[in-house]
Amino acid sequence: MYISTPEGKFKFHQFKYKMPVFGNLIYAIDFTRLIRALLLNIRNGTRIQDALETAKNTTNNLVMMSLIESAINNILVGQSWVEPFEKSGYSTPMVTEMLKVGMQTDLSEMMDKLLDFMEIDIDNIMKKIVKVLPQIIYIIVGIMLVFVTVVILVPMIQVYMGTWMFSAYDV
Repeated sequence: MYISTPEGKFKFHQFKYKMPVFGNLIYAIDFTRLIRALLLNIRNGTRIQDALETAKNTTNNLVMMSLIESAINNILVGQSWVEPFEKSGYSTPMVTEMLKVGMQTDLSEMMDKLLDFMEIDIDNIMKKIVKVLPQIIYIIVGIMLVFVTVVILVPMIQVYMGTWMFSAYDV
């Protein structure tokens, strides 16, 4: 019920980006999708403000949408549109620096290089997840075994041994 409220939905989307194992991957994929849409619009001659407005439709994550809205507002007041992504703490410093350099030089060329970098970054994150996944599965299986032991086997052993019926009457 809480997730269906606007505040709950925002908090849940924020949690998605802050998750220990998968958070960086989810953000990297969303940000790469945003940069691809921006690059496509900029190559077609669209202004950055309009390109951001159009690229906002590529994501359904409220945190990413709020970052894009902040970037559009920064453009309207004459500040850098990269600043909200930098201040959020989700983007790596390398990504924001590449965008800043792209603003000084050729933005579309730098976005191409940024997409290449992000693909390598996503591949590295996936390799880390593949390394960690067996440990996570072992933990889940261990918790299930403890659950089965405590909830099912202990009462069955007590019934079999005969202590279960008499423990209720203090016999």
